[in-house]
Amino acid sequence: MIEFLLDENVLGLDRYLDGNVKFKKIGDAGCPPKEASDPQVAKFAMDNKLVVVTNDEKLEKQCKLFGIDCVSIDMQLELARKVLKYAGIDTAG
Repeated sequence: MIEFLLDENVLGLDRYLDGNVKFKKIGDAGCPPKEASDPQVAKFAMDNKLVVVTNDEKLEKQCKLFGIDCVSIDMQLELARKVLKYAGIDTAG
């Protein structure tokens, strides 16, 4: 079963995932503390075979460097796309 590590910049996501997927959060007991460095977070994820969930480009790059699976998204860009779509503006292509 896949288990995820939620970076501190996506901690509100846990309320939508709870009960559906297995995850740990930065700041939880046994996990890196909040404000841990990207290398600390990446190493913890690697050692524990966790998929990192973040919107931090630097952490995403750190994960890629060490071959750690990572789910990331630019939230501002996605929000802008949704607003434009809602307004009837096509941003595809």
